Amino acid sequence: MYPVFDKVTKPFKKLASAGREQFDQWFLQDTHRFTITGLSRSGKSMLFTSLMTILKHRSEGQYNCLPLLTRLPMELVEHMRLEPIDGYTLFPLEEHLSELDNRRWPQPTEQVYGFKLIVRLKQIARVKQWLLPYTDVVFEFIDYPGEWVTDLPMLNKTYSQWSDSTWAQQASEPQSHFAGGWQQFVREFDFESSPTSEKVQQLLDAYLRYLHEAKQQGISMLQPGSFLLDSDGYDWRKAGFTPLPAKITSDVSHPWNQLFSQHFLQFQSQWLNPLKQSTFKEADKQIILIDLFEGLNHSKQHLYQLKETLSHLAETFVYGNPNWFSRHVLNKSQIGKVAFVATKMDLAPAAQHDNMLSLLKDISAGAVAKFADKPIKFEHFLVSAIQTTDADSEADSLRFLNANREYVEASFEPIPDAIKAMPADEHFPLLNAQVPDDYLPRILNGRGLDRLLQFLLE
Repeated sequence: MYPVFDKVTKPFKKLASAGREQFDQWFLQDTHRFTITGLSRSGKSMLFTSLMTILKHRSEGQYNCLPLLTRLPMELVEHMRLEPIDGYTLFPLEEHLSELDNRRWPQPTEQVYGFKLIVRLKQIARVKQWLLPYTDVVFEFIDYPGEWVTDLPMLNKTYSQWSDSTWAQQASEPQSHFAGGWQQFVREFDFESSPTSEKVQQLLDAYLRYLHEAKQQGISMLQPGSFLLDSDGYDWRKAGFTPLPAKITSDVSHPWNQLFSQHFLQFQSQWLNPLKQSTFKEADKQIILIDLFEGLNHSKQHLYQLKETLSHLAETFVYGNPNWFSRHVLNKSQIGKVAFVATKMDLAPAAQHDNMLSLLKDISAGAVAKFADKPIKFEHFLVSAIQTTDADSEADSLRFLNANREYVEASFEPIPDAIKAMPADEHFPLLNAQVPDDYLPRILNGRGLDRLLQFLLE
């Protein structure tokens, strides 16, 4: 009936029959590989839960909950499905929704998850229907503990360099407020004695106590963060290490320096390097989640440290903008788009969002500077994975459920638009908003995800 079309399409059909999977990947799939770089408590798990819930209701329930997302036209969505990535555990969406059903926030991620979110779009053009009957828009996500990402910069250091930089950080605010007990322990420790298993364990336990306390107090740059999780991949009790005084790290023959240098190299080769290769390497887009409220709730120095942390992290990923042939045929992955995302924006009144956006740009300025000589596109976004608060009659007030599940009101002072604008002796209380009874519609009405996805899909 269509001899011309048959003649034109015959080579495509022959290629398809010879390698259907490869043909699909090249011509029927629009694949986007994301790495979501989120520090601990940045809201990554809740963001994943909301994103999958929103896209599910948008495709299956035809609920227009992402009104600005024109790159995935709702009327063309045929179906959506969730699949695991080979070698990874599927993200526990149902478990997280069950937690919300019981009015509890989902637990932070303490293992790695990998999944594909596949949205099938129908073709409407007559010729495309004949040649390429559909397009699968494939989102590939890797979810991992936030503690891992702060460890990646350790790959670029020797043990003595890491130890010296760690002591320098602990001597500066805000870490100096919480490192006193650990530093006192080190001053009284007998490093003239041999590093027996018992002595090593005493030192490790003291350092771990410091790491836990500092994490609870909002410190973002803690290394090794992996030690806080008891990860299956590395036995830190058997081959752990701590920073040592400079008089020891400067002596290459010192037994404690030799032992911890050996353990540090094992940590790099047996844990960090495989982790980077398997979890962080295959991505062309990056979402960097930032919890500004964590810093605002503690101090100005916490915000400065967050800025420093982001700057260090920007050195650990491969940035660039490879063409179609490099990505699909040569399998080269470089990050070409970066979205800096301030999460939990429902915890600040809309009247303060301009200041929050300005503060986000200030805190990410060091990381952005690392892109100066690279063809990177980047943007800044304010996002709410779930709208836990309601606007009040006053522009600088919000209403929310507190820990006693009472519906209360909170008023806000102006939030600083830059770190230097925050008084050194002030902090901004963080709203302890609880899971609302109507959490599902509040997820579907979360703010900013449509603009974020639109930018990443363009």
